[in-house]
Amino acid sequence: MFINLIKWWLTGMLFFIPFQNMIVKSIKVWNNELSVWIHRLDEITIVIFILLAIRELCKNREFLNRFHLILLLPILALSIFGFVSGMINGNPLLVTILGIFDYIKYVLFIFIYAAFFREFSEFKKIFHFLLIVAVFLGVVAFIQEVWALSSIHIYGKDIRDKTTYFLHNMPLVLHRVNITDHWRFGIYRAPSFLQNPNLLGHYSLLFLTLYLCIKKKVNFAIVTALITGIFLSISRLVYTGFVFMAGIQIFRGRKWLIALIAIPMVILLFSKSPVSEFDMTEGQKQRGFITYRAYTRDKAMEIWKDHPLWGVGPGMFGGVVSVMYQSPVYEEYNFSTEAKESKNLLKRYKSLDQFWPQVLAEMGIIGTVAFVGFFITLFITFFMLRQRAVSDEMRGLFTGLAIFTIVISIYSLGSPLKDA
Repeated sequence: MFINLIKWWLTGMLFFIPFQNMIVKSIKVWNNELSVWIHRLDEITIVIFILLAIRELCKNREFLNRFHLILLLPILALSIFGFVSGMINGNPLLVTILGIFDYIKYVLFIFIYAAFFREFSEFKKIFHFLLIVAVFLGVVAFIQEVWALSSIHIYGKDIRDKTTYFLHNMPLVLHRVNITDHWRFGIYRAPSFLQNPNLLGHYSLLFLTLYLCIKKKVNFAIVTALITGIFLSISRLVYTGFVFMAGIQIFRGRKWLIALIAIPMVILLFSKSPVSEFDMTEGQKQRGFITYRAYTRDKAMEIWKDHPLWGVGPGMFGGVVSVMYQSPVYEEYNFSTEAKESKNLLKRYKSLDQFWPQVLAEMGIIGTVAFVGFFITLFITFFMLRQRAVSDEMRGLFTGLAIFTIVISIYSLGSPLKDA
């Protein structure tokens, strides 16, 4: 019964995490303290359940196989290197621990779910429910798009203009505020219920990848809803992942995807980066610091050049821990007040809005190599499990997960890993 309760909780977390930000913001209006706990619910789950997972894996030693150990090696290496980096730089121990945890926390979910969900039949049940959620999100995104286009072209009002709402706080249009790129190419970047169009696109892409790999015959209503979520995100990173995944599926015989990759490929080839701007001095603009991502990337490279091997230590630059801790690195490297405070971009994003520059600055070459090793190891593990699969569906599952590991790697080139 205790194991069943754990499974129910972990299943619930799969449904909860994608909507976590929306739930937190909704509850914050009524109870700020409760919203803080809900905001940390995924991290609390990881801390508690990783200990239970370790106990479960040790209790069932036949299940503790080399695949778990292979995946564990880069995580242990990353943790050790993080502690060494923190000690070399003389950083507070608590900041170092929190910084390391911020890097590996979602990776730990792999071990937790592996410990408690061992049967493919269990995965199938959860997958079908989550697939329904993904389809629903795509349908909502389509409704948002129709609403947005109708509002602006018929009524001359933006979708975020609350005078068009039936209710004061209609959840269909919850979106990030003060974002200048919620329209691209005349198309509204629909967030659905995820508050961020990038998350919608990536979530839809995950389930489209798994669905196409698991199912030999597909339901085109399901595929249409998932592709709608991908396309309406208008995200270059999501589109790149989609083109990569579709290319593999075309190679496997699904020729109908050829027509679908034309639109994202045109956008990828001809679009310019519409990242958020902030007020810079004329001198900074002349040196090319014109966007948040470009500025923070250059600062990260500046820090890395001064600390090439070990970085400045986890939790010291770019992540949520560095913002909470008010890391002195920002002041030491004259991090622009416009980027950090006036526009609140760093405080709002809680990251550099790109993953690898932060890793280089905080962990140096050694930590970065460990992270690259994790992605490679994860791909190899899924590929090896695919070879050992006892059914076509299981083989399709591991194929999809192997493909999506590469998609996540692509996505992390321009976004924080937490969004993946």
